Amino acid sequence: MNSVELDEGFKSLPGARDTCSSLLTQWLDDLQELWGEVGIPPEQQITRIKVVYENLSELMKAMVDEEKSRRDGYIENIAKCRAECMRLAKELETTFEEPPEEFTVLKKEKTLRNQVKQLIKERQLRLREAINLRTQEGELCARLGRIPEYIQSDTVLTKNQVKEANTRIGFLTAEKNKREIKLAIAAKDILELWTELNIRARNEREEHIETGNLDSFQLSNENMQWLEQMKQSLTMTLEENKKLQKSLMTKIQSLWTRMELAEEDQKKFLEQHTGFSDQLIVKLKEEVRRLEELKLQNLERFIKLTREEIEKYWELMFYSEEDKRLFTPYFSESIGENLLSEHEKKLECLVQEYNNYENLYMTIKSRNKMWEKWEEMECKESDPNRFDNRGGKLLKEEKERKKISRDLPKCEEAIVKEISTWENDTGRIFTVYGHKFSDYLNQQKEELQSRKDQMKENKQRAKEEAMQNELTYGSTPAKTPKRRIAGTTILTPANKRVKTGTGNTPNTTPTRAARTPRTRQFVHSSLVTKSPIRTPAREKNFPRVVVKVPTNQKRPDTPVKKAAKPIVEEVVPEVRAPAAVQAPSTSTESSMDSGCVSNLDLDNQVADYADFENEVNHPARELMRSSSVHLTPSPAPENIRRSLLTTIQETD
Repeated sequence: MNSVELDEGFKSLPGARDTCSSLLTQWLDDLQELWGEVGIPPEQQITRIKVVYENLSELMKAMVDEEKSRRDGYIENIAKCRAECMRLAKELETTFEEPPEEFTVLKKEKTLRNQVKQLIKERQLRLREAINLRTQEGELCARLGRIPEYIQSDTVLTKNQVKEANTRIGFLTAEKNKREIKLAIAAKDILELWTELNIRARNEREEHIETGNLDSFQLSNENMQWLEQMKQSLTMTLEENKKLQKSLMTKIQSLWTRMELAEEDQKKFLEQHTGFSDQLIVKLKEEVRRLEELKLQNLERFIKLTREEIEKYWELMFYSEEDKRLFTPYFSESIGENLLSEHEKKLECLVQEYNNYENLYMTIKSRNKMWEKWEEMECKESDPNRFDNRGGKLLKEEKERKKISRDLPKCEEAIVKEISTWENDTGRIFTVYGHKFSDYLNQQKEELQSRKDQMKENKQRAKEEAMQNELTYGSTPAKTPKRRIAGTTILTPANKRVKTGTGNTPNTTPTRAARTPRTRQFVHSSLVTKSPIRTPAREKNFPRVVVKVPTNQKRPDTPVKKAAKPIVEEVVPEVRAPAAVQAPSTSTESSMDSGCVSNLDLDNQVADYADFENEVNHPARELMRSSSVHLTPSPAPENIRRSLLTTIQETD
């Protein structure tokens, strides 16, 4: 059988078996043919065939045993892989897939072997993760000064253990970041405090802060507590030094002022002594001691200046005269060290109390300013001039009124709360100028109401006096209104006219006198032009009588002007007008008898002064008023003149 036939025979299992059988038969035939040619008897051929059988039998047994051994190895490997898979799955808290029963031994072994490889790979990852977690936790605990949780690097962590480890690491990381921020802020504050207090580092931890090497600073609970205590201690020291420095500087400046030290020396001392260090406090105390020695040499002047300062604080703290009298040394005249010491103690107490409750006193002062403004607006409420709203003044005043009405109760409420705190701290009753704050407020409100009532009464009294004056002497001529009354013409002032050759003003409307016949009419006194007749000189032995009429009460029909003349000068004549010039008894006269005069005929000219004097001095013009014509008085009864002078004096 050639090789081609052999290959063809081994392509299938039955063919391979047939091929092996045919080959074995062929080999036996070849041996038997060789044995026959050699001449080996049949008995020996049988023996040799037995030998062939034994050899083939041993070979086949060996092969069968080897295959059995291999099969048993596969089965044993399957068992080992299954056991390893179970162990790893249990350790990793997972499961593995058992191969189906229909799988052959070899396929089962291969499937389980692959699963073992996968589980081992996952275990290695878990071990590496455990090592990383242990390393991270160790570094964080070392930074925070804590003992880390024990994590075995050769043991696989369960899922719960991994979760717990990650939670711990997250907490430690957050705590580390929080403490690092806190450390940075505290280190910055401590450095600033050291700078102000002029302090240097004294140990290793302080050196880390001073040099800025914060990574080397362990963030343990002990160190963080030390850091916080140190910051608080430095802050308290700085505050105490500030208070002490302020107190010492206040005392030094007070002594400087009393001793009248040169400003250049004061400025030089202040430039050389800045900050709040302990060394500075020592130097300030030495300066105070030096000034105290000089003070004893000028007791009288120091006592006087100390009293002035005490008086200033009394005013700031709203002391009444009775409260001031309680400090009897203030009124003592016996000069000595004890008296100065008592004054200084009193001043120190006042300064300390004012500094402790400065906000209370400043709030009361602010409230008093608001109240003064409120009083001013309340008193101006009845003033008609406030409606002269030029520049939006009335709107501004109304806004300010609303603001004060809103802020004043809030301010008083805040003062009441602070007074309660003051009384609880001091155990005394707080007073403002000798009154409780509530009584002080009520007193101010009562005074305001009384002031408003008094103004109202004064206004009513002035109105009655003005009415009495009008009934006695006649009413004051009304002012010309700003707006033109319908049916009247606008008269051009004399100083604005352009005179022509004929005496008329060009481009103007003819006056009523030019258009109508010359008849006597009663017109308003403000429309009467100046008389062309010169006023005669007064007699030297008869003084001019001037009546000053108060103008704080205005007539209802008088327009409001911004700048009204406070006093109207009028001359009271003692002559009577002649019957020829008396106004006719008409409705116009009855309505214009107050503040009006007869209209003079401007076109007629008086022949001479004698005619004018006879006209003016007629007895019918007695007690007539004129604010524009000065009359020469004629002899009048003494009793009339005396009564007029008495009335004028009462009016003044």
